Amino acid sequence: MQSNQNYMLTIHNLFTATDGDICGAEAEVAILEAGVEIDRLTLSGKVGPGGPGYTRIYNGKPGLKADLVSGPGSLTFAEVDFPVSSEA
Repeated sequence: MQSNQNYMLTIHNLFTATDGDICGAEAEVAILEAGVEIDRLTLSGKVGPGGPGYTRIYNGKPGLKADLVSGPGSLTFAEVDFPVSSEA
């Protein structure tokens, strides 16, 4: 039995600027296993400019990676060791 791994996905600077106005935007993130896309997340809203970013927990198999497929901003995707409750 393979255990699950918790990941912390953080997106920074998810916004567009038009005529000096900062507006929300949309980004697509691909979750990859051995280079093959197994899931896709759509994130929308306004994050930034600057600041700590928006963080979301993702649970999956060990060894996953994430790539920003479309949209502005940048992301980090890191394994985390703390337990995450699935109850909301």
